Amino acid sequence: MTHVSKIIVLLLGLMVSRNLHAEPSNRFPYQLLKWHECANAMASTFPLSDRELDLALRTIALHSVNGSPDFLQLVSAVAAAESSLNRTAVNVGNGGYETGAVGLMQLTLIGAKEAEHQCPVLRPTLGESNLTLMLRLLDVRDNVKYGSCLLNYYLEFTNGNVLHALVLYNGGYQQLTRLIRTGTLTTETQQYVLRVHSYLGRCL
Repeated sequence: MTHVSKIIVLLLGLMVSRNLHAEPSNRFPYQLLKWHECANAMASTFPLSDRELDLALRTIALHSVNGSPDFLQLVSAVAAAESSLNRTAVNVGNGGYETGAVGLMQLTLIGAKEAEHQCPVLRPTLGESNLTLMLRLLDVRDNVKYGSCLLNYYLEFTNGNVLHALVLYNGGYQQLTRLIRTGTLTTETQQYVLRVHSYLGRCL
């Protein structure tokens, strides 16, 4: 299948799964095409096969809790910064999987549990054991669902402030409080925010 054919199949799948034909703006499918081109540009330096990249983008498109092109673009940039769009990425912390981050969205158990509390679509999984939840996060579809839920909640919590949402996603409420009170961030979070914005910059 050619690259163009893959894009057409992806867009058709999105139109069916997300009922995009009901979108009043006839530019919506075009914006999705621009998102796909943008995400490919983000991944241009990553050691991913075409198949792996296609799977990552298809999963983001089909399992993100918000299907708007702008949000898909942000999720893609976060995934690029977090895992280089590698669905099998694992960052095991000092406490093993209990403190580690996994998958495209590099979710931790703490982040996943907050997503369950804040996102109605995830409420049915509340109360699962840490092992069950970690196994769920290792599934690329659930990883995107949980990660996009959390990012979407942070955007709502910060009234659409992308900078503050990214700070929360990377550093938590303590980092956001520090930013608001002192105007500073830790080096790690500062570099993270810059990295995400550098990926977003490839979409201009």
